[in-house]
Amino acid sequence: MAEAGADAIIAHVGTTVGGAIGVRDAVCSLDEAVERTQKIIEAARRVRKDIFFLSHGGPISAPKDAAYVNERTDCVGFVGASSLERIGIEQPLIDITRRFKAIPVQNRGLKSTTKRRNS
Repeated sequence: MAEAGADAIIAHVGTTVGGAIGVRDAVCSLDEAVERTQKIIEAARRVRKDIFFLSHGGPISAPKDAAYVNERTDCVGFVGASSLERIGIEQPLIDITRRFKAIPVQNRGLKSTTKRRNS
């Protein structure tokens, strides 16, 4: 990508871990993600010095994870995909579904429905 002239390179360290349907076990730890990310950065910088770098994937699935990577590499940001579009909304969806299921139902509503079905 550096040779092709990319202005930004995303250091992708694997399928994002977490959430209801995400990978269960990280292919690498957060510290290994830091190491892999910096190796990608160093390889690209051997070609060009004017690229900026972002992290993505693997165990980097929450803001604290991205901050950890940024603090230990030359990354200037994070590219969110499933960590934003899926993982970030799963728990709120579960929570609101539970709240809807907990709404009390009046018995008279159930009785009238039952009578109509048997008629």
